[in-house]
Amino acid sequence: MKSTSKKIIIILLSVSFLTIFLNYNTITEKIANRIVGIKISSAEKIENLLKGKNPELISAEIFFNDKQAAYDKESNTIYIPQNLDKNSRQGKLKAKSGQLYLLDDDFLASKSDAVSSGHIFQLYLIGENTYNVYNLIFTGMPIMNIRLSDKKPQNEEIGAEGALDVIDPYRLEDSIKNIPCTYALRGASAKSYEKSSYKLKLNNHKKSLLGMRKDDDWILNALYDDSGLIHNKLSYAVWREIAKSNNVKNDEGTTQEYIELFIDDEYLGVYGLTERIDAKELSLTDRDFLYKCRSTRIPEEHNYTNEMTDNMSPIFILKYPKEDSHENWEPLKAWVNLFCKDELTSYEEGTVLLNMENAIDYNLFCLLICGTDNMRKNIYFIAECQEDGAFSFKKVPWDLNATWGNPWIEDPECNFSKYNPKLIEEVDAWCTDIDILYYYNEVEVSKILLDRWQELRQTVLTKERLYEILNEQFGYLHLSGAYHRNYERWPHGAEYWKDEFIYQYIDGRLNFLDNYFEQLYFDSLEPDIYMGTDYTEEFNAKYYWQTNKETLEELYSYDKALLLEHYALYGKPFELEAKKPGT
Repeated sequence: MKSTSKKIIIILLSVSFLTIFLNYNTITEKIANRIVGIKISSAEKIENLLKGKNPELISAEIFFNDKQAAYDKESNTIYIPQNLDKNSRQGKLKAKSGQLYLLDDDFLASKSDAVSSGHIFQLYLIGENTYNVYNLIFTGMPIMNIRLSDKKPQNEEIGAEGALDVIDPYRLEDSIKNIPCTYALRGASAKSYEKSSYKLKLNNHKKSLLGMRKDDDWILNALYDDSGLIHNKLSYAVWREIAKSNNVKNDEGTTQEYIELFIDDEYLGVYGLTERIDAKELSLTDRDFLYKCRSTRIPEEHNYTNEMTDNMSPIFILKYPKEDSHENWEPLKAWVNLFCKDELTSYEEGTVLLNMENAIDYNLFCLLICGTDNMRKNIYFIAECQEDGAFSFKKVPWDLNATWGNPWIEDPECNFSKYNPKLIEEVDAWCTDIDILYYYNEVEVSKILLDRWQELRQTVLTKERLYEILNEQFGYLHLSGAYHRNYERWPHGAEYWKDEFIYQYIDGRLNFLDNYFEQLYFDSLEPDIYMGTDYTEEFNAKYYWQTNKETLEELYSYDKALLLEHYALYGKPFELEAKKPGT
């Protein structure tokens, strides 16, 4: 923990020295007596300008770079996005009528400090007979501003029409103005949250947003159940690096970027603007299929449909093609039968149905992040048609908030996920198919896992690389000022989170998995002998632990010798199951 704290202090000191350099130009801006095209005036001068004028109660139209400025009515605040990498403030602020003045302020000399602290400036709009006073905040994050033309959506089925502006100070070419759009509530459990997630449609327009793909269909993830706003962003980034390092095509998954969202003059906080996982993202052909798993329940024949059955939502959703026909579910049924219904008869039978390189990488990823909510649920399954007409399955992760030491828990007091350091040594986050295959060929699977893990530990899964991703994202969230603003707006659960938790988890998890994968392999080579009796044909440490975990975890951590001892002394006499049937 001390080591982690030192690293964070060093980062913050480095940032402080950098801000001294970057603030030079903002000082010269103030000397020039203008900021983003607005005159800087003293309190005395503004007081003189206001003499004989009345305060205006109706908000006037104010524009930034010719787009309507983002405005929060409740706090009477205008938000102006700025590029944190630029030395001086960029862009032009103007009003439809009247003259804008910015009250002189010590923070005008320090752009970076003003942005990171969320400092509030005073902006005056002075007309011939009236005036308005606004709060003004400079943010270091892109802004999405939606202005509605009808009522807000009340459920997933009802959409709201509006017009959309995006001001992206980092990618000016991706800024858009007055694009017609439709948005609606999305997500299963997320619909009950105070801060809602949305699906967003750009009507008859395909646009690249925040450097992502050109599209008209987007997701606005509220990140309400994502402690620290970091778990989804980090997970998507790490999976993409793992997937890019293998030889599998089109399994990198989605991309997410942060944005501050305004709807109908209401500030809604930080969102994760996310590309949809769909046929286009995955480069699917007309012979391929795409399914999304939404539940850990095992489907029966009547559950293979996108419609509700047994008064319950679908277990799997057929995402591509659109036709919900019996034939289009056949590839998924084969996967479910082999890996969920104990119909697998051999290791070879299972590997034929999987893209093994993708399956191994996904299993390592799931164990790394301790994705206990992502072992079968929250996965997109791609059934890729091969030249011989057979199907090979690939997996792409989705909805990764309960990860990196923050499990999903039923506790509304802490945003539904809360850091638990015990997960550093959790061993049960195996995805369904590789978990089953392991029992059919322990030596082969454990060797492949070990070899690939050690390869990744030299490249994309070094502590230094994971820290680099974290430092970049946390730095951006804090220096933009958006992190603090989001938790002022949505404080629910914030007291249960500290940024240092995820660094602590990474330190411990990497070290633990280094030993775990090595021990798993070497254990598979050794017979299971206790006090001279060979239990190899009836005992498997991993299976014994999984099957009897609630009892065993009160006595032991995961250790083969201790588990074998327990089985020999207590498990076998009481006929506890110790090896997967049929393997």
